[in-house]
Amino acid sequence: MKKSVSVLIVLLFATSSFALENPWDKKLPFKSATIDYKVAGTMSGEKTVYVKDYGRTTAEYSNTSMKMFGMTQQQKEIIITTPDWVYSHDMVGNTATKQANPKKFMIREFNSLSRAEKKKVAENAEKFGISAIEGLDGNLQKNAVKIMGYKCDQVSLMGTMVYTISGTDLPLKIEGNTMGIKINEVATQIKKGSVPASKFDLASNIQFYHDKQADLMMQAQAEGVIHNLLLGKRPGGVDGAGQNDQSSDFQQQYKEMQQYQAQQQAYEQQQQNQASQMIQQDASDIGQAARQEAKEATVEEVREGVRTLFNSVFE
Repeated sequence: MKKSVSVLIVLLFATSSFALENPWDKKLPFKSATIDYKVAGTMSGEKTVYVKDYGRTTAEYSNTSMKMFGMTQQQKEIIITTPDWVYSHDMVGNTATKQANPKKFMIREFNSLSRAEKKKVAENAEKFGISAIEGLDGNLQKNAVKIMGYKCDQVSLMGTMVYTISGTDLPLKIEGNTMGIKINEVATQIKKGSVPASKFDLASNIQFYHDKQADLMMQAQAEGVIHNLLLGKRPGGVDGAGQNDQSSDFQQQYKEMQQYQAQQQAYEQQQQNQASQMIQQDASDIGQAARQEAKEATVEEVREGVRTLFNSVFE
């Protein structure tokens, strides 16, 4: 689900009105702010996003949980995004990663163009972004609604709707239901004003894993996207008449995501069935053992034996 939502936001961001501004360096309508979100659906809980420098730097703190088979899985994560890096810290597993901010490469490539080239890239990015959404049976509405007093663009695609502040990639609302995975994330408060600097501090007691190869791949992809847009081709590498374009790439990604989720659901159902069978068998064994004990012991001894058997099953 996170992957499909990310794709939506990228598509929406590529369809904003650019003029000759760098389309990957858009400013939010406020310099600094604290945004609270309520998260419901398959995952439930709360999230807070701290913003500074008009959105170039953000810190996302999420505290959510998911219930499955009577068990609760807790998720606490901090994601700090700077103009150069994205730091992710899993507070539950106590693991952390660091990767280059993909926008950095897009901004760099766009800024290296001439004025005429920038205009051409901006026009093609908007054209191909919209056609990619439509090719996936999606829909884009600019300035569709107002949320928390801000005009928002709406993209509906692949069972998910994303509402971002118009002309930016900051979502104020996300709704979706894909393969039984429900997501409902909505901003409940936007408090403009300075944010404590400590919210953007990195944990000092953990090592951030850095995949340098992934950074090189993102850099190459950014170069390819700008090059193809300059040539009037889709980011996938062919012109509007081709089949191997951005739409087909996203369709394939979505298909793979559906297959993976179906496999996961089948596996989880199998695990649930096996667990149920084991519990039934254990209960049967306990019953048989208790009956045998009843023939040879006092009532109190039988009770003690049953308690011991139950403890051994659930330890």
